[in-house]
Amino acid sequence: MVYAFNLPTTSHLTFQSYLSSSTHPSLPQAATTSRHALRIALKQHKRLPRGPQQEAHLSTVLTTLTNYLPHLAALTNGLNGRPIEGTSTSVEITQHSLPESEWRATLSPRTLTNSTRIRGHGLDFELAFVLSTLGYVLSALAHTSVIRTLYAPTTPSPEQRTAAIQTATKHLLNASAVHSFLATSPAFAATARAVVTGPSVPDLDQASQSALASLALAEATLLAVLKDDYYVAACIQARNPNDKEWMVSAPEIPKVRAHLFARLCIRAAEYADQSAAGLGSVGVDEDLVKYVRVLKRVARARACRFFGVDAELAGKIGEGVAWLRAAKGALGVRSAPEEVAKPRGFSRLKQGWMERREERRMEKDAGKLDMGELGPGDNAGREEEGRVLEMLETKWVRMNDTINTQLIPPSADLMANLPSGRDIHSAPTYRLPSLDEEQSTRMRAPPAEEDIRPGSDSEDEYPKSVPERTDSAYY
Repeated sequence: MVYAFNLPTTSHLTFQSYLSSSTHPSLPQAATTSRHALRIALKQHKRLPRGPQQEAHLSTVLTTLTNYLPHLAALTNGLNGRPIEGTSTSVEITQHSLPESEWRATLSPRTLTNSTRIRGHGLDFELAFVLSTLGYVLSALAHTSVIRTLYAPTTPSPEQRTAAIQTATKHLLNASAVHSFLATSPAFAATARAVVTGPSVPDLDQASQSALASLALAEATLLAVLKDDYYVAACIQARNPNDKEWMVSAPEIPKVRAHLFARLCIRAAEYADQSAAGLGSVGVDEDLVKYVRVLKRVARARACRFFGVDAELAGKIGEGVAWLRAAKGALGVRSAPEEVAKPRGFSRLKQGWMERREERRMEKDAGKLDMGELGPGDNAGREEEGRVLEMLETKWVRMNDTINTQLIPPSADLMANLPSGRDIHSAPTYRLPSLDEEQSTRMRAPPAEEDIRPGSDSEDEYPKSVPERTDSAYY
């Protein structure tokens, strides 16, 4: 569905040790305070168990990011001689030495992630990592919105489903805008890499940021289809052990704009292909690359399925079955004519046993989901799509054998004539947030007595209820 990124952690940084301002003396200290709040939030998020607690804490991380970015942007603009965005107010910044900070990589392979810290100098390095973190948080919020609503113990209403998907889509489009900003901004293209010391990592690479922007667009495009994809909704509802609505009536499958949805899915597959190529070229964590490749397969399979639905609605059920088999091939699921034949004897017993084992495995995965232990992104929706294809193929083959009796054309011929994809979203242009007039005025006052000592941590960073960790996973 949506990939859930891990969030980085960072070291302590005191801006007033490196910078000063003659026009806004309080700005460096205010930036230090807001950054310290972000650092605490990231560390607390890292310590929380995966699942509802981490998901609920995402809003806190987003708030601290939102509060810190205007201060950091004001320092960056002042250092480069630019006024505060949207105003004519200039901030004069004097740099005594390059600010130095460390961030933990999150896109690097696991063998490096737990042992490598990225140390960099300058505000561009800091801003690049903060914006990357913002993109990860937005994607995580989208993941939470979709997974927790669609897989809730109580089947969501169409209104709840639509609201959750629209919220997730908004987060993904904003995440795509942030990653595109990092990928296209000249300040981060050369400066961010030049100021990094230590092993080379892909987190600040232009190719990886461009790939992440394409990934967010692919997921947002598939969510636009998922909003009206009642086949997947019926599949999830059938898998829900707490749902009793099937006792009253079977779920309704209204007619959909199948051809349009198919072209949207093709476009999502194109975005996922671009993302996989970019991520593979810079050597990111293999789990992320595998997820993107699976997402591409799901998008192509879903496109074939909707072409099949379009053919079945037009009375071409034989062509519809061929599209379903093409979809199973694109998804990587074995499909052969004998699979849809009715099993007999020992084969029927074996198939029944395998289906019950699959049921138990799915129930176990559902329990893991409640504890936050399911794999990132729910495997891109591959299992749901496979079940929908099995359901439709069994139904349509039975109908074709008993009523219509149409020839089923080869699937390869259909795949060779796929149309081009169609866009439905365009990522908004990201602009760095700026200090409002009231905040800017407050920064002109002399700095108050420092609450945070340079190079030290305040005691509220380590709550008494959580034991302090001393291993390399924390700063």
